Amino acid sequence: MAIAPKTTDRPPKPKIIGSCRLSIAFCVFLAAIQSSLLRDNLGLALLCMSKPTGNTTCDTSDAVMPSIPGFGHKKNCEFDWDMELRGRLLSAFFYGYILTTMVGGYMATRYGAKTPFMWGGIGNLVVHALCPTAAVVHTELFFACRVVQGLLSGLTIGPLFQLFSPWTTDDEGTCLFNFGFSGFALGTIVTYPMSGMLCTAEVYGYGGWPLIFYVPTAISVLFVVYWYKYLYDVPDNHPNISQEEYDYLLENVGISDEPAVIPWFSIFTSMPFIAYMVSYTVFMWNYLTMINSMPIYMQTMLNVHSRENGIMNSIPYSCSFVTRLINAQTYTAVRNALGVSNTVGRKLYHTAGCMLIITSYVYMVMEPNLTKWHVVAAMTAILSLGDLAYTGGFFPTLLELAPNYVGLLSGIATFVSYAISSSSSVVNSMIVKESTKNDWNNLFWFVAGMFVFTMVFYWIFGSASVQKWSTVQHPVSESGRSRSTLLMTRSYGMSRTMSMRRPTHMF
Repeated sequence: MAIAPKTTDRPPKPKIIGSCRLSIAFCVFLAAIQSSLLRDNLGLALLCMSKPTGNTTCDTSDAVMPSIPGFGHKKNCEFDWDMELRGRLLSAFFYGYILTTMVGGYMATRYGAKTPFMWGGIGNLVVHALCPTAAVVHTELFFACRVVQGLLSGLTIGPLFQLFSPWTTDDEGTCLFNFGFSGFALGTIVTYPMSGMLCTAEVYGYGGWPLIFYVPTAISVLFVVYWYKYLYDVPDNHPNISQEEYDYLLENVGISDEPAVIPWFSIFTSMPFIAYMVSYTVFMWNYLTMINSMPIYMQTMLNVHSRENGIMNSIPYSCSFVTRLINAQTYTAVRNALGVSNTVGRKLYHTAGCMLIITSYVYMVMEPNLTKWHVVAAMTAILSLGDLAYTGGFFPTLLELAPNYVGLLSGIATFVSYAISSSSSVVNSMIVKESTKNDWNNLFWFVAGMFVFTMVFYWIFGSASVQKWSTVQHPVSESGRSRSTLLMTRSYGMSRTMSMRRPTHMF
């Protein structure tokens, strides 16, 4: 007797193009772009706002800032800010940022993701628009505005992992996640050339450096409008979701109301996780050094003016955007071709990337006739080829170490890395106090030394294997013995332990 084939009642997979899932990922993409636009532009803005050091000249502009009662007009290069003060201003954003990333995640759990997105997005662009006025009134008021910006930006960025969890399935998670977070790189690519051009631009006689703040603010208004219309924290709240897409998510997203048991002691004593945090911190320190310090280096040491500075600094980030996509897609094929385990593969990529970064920094120190194109080439190697250690090396390993707790571990690692690396601008400005060639060489040696340390530390303690503390014991009654299995939660971990239904959000 023939046996009929088994059938399943699982709903078909709806198209991703035009879906609510893609719209949610696009909201994250816009949030990442906004974060970069309103954060990374200060490095170039300071070059236009401050009096130049050494033998460099100012990118003057006939444009002026609109009058403020009691204060005169301000033009480019009128602020007498030394390197140490610039470093403190560059760090101000991160003082606030590290305090609210977890707060944003909590608000997403309590009120839905749309609430922190809207409060953070609106508040961030309003304060950013006030920065030029604050700078004219008093330097400390400008500093305070940057701190508040960081606080508000953290509210927007904090819910990102949590927002993805009810909208992504196992087979679509990586694609949508990478698309959403690619906005950080794209935002940085756009920020540099745009800021360089705005520095000397004017509109009806007004402009100069304030445009570096006003134009990104105007762009961000469009993002907030999009969030208001299309961002919903869970499928149940979305008024335009099709029944087909809703059934697909309900069937394929493993959401549970059961709280997970968190092994706090094991997490904080896990050497592979500590190795991850060490690498993340060093890479963030390097990233912030590239964003905040290298435009100053190009200006003071190579006399590269603002417009050209912005264009040249965008080249390494553009290359990094491309190589990051390539690394993420080719890692598995390369590892299989080498015939090594996943842990060894991650360590090889990490080591290769660190070595390229170290070599590039040493080259900038040792090259006697360093030109602007030599520096661009070295920065490109640091940010693009060095990305082997990031996207191919340590960064994806949270999913491999503890897939059940990746959201929680990501929050912890982000907080620790930003808490430490946010001081990079201050520390770097203390090293480069007089902005001499010897000062900059000391900075390059310092950052290269950090990569030597993390390369060795990760090779010893890094791992890409599932950790025992991320498993639980389930009793098997028929044998009286227990078996160790992975918790049945999705790869975004703790965020998956929430119901499809949410409290009504405040927007």
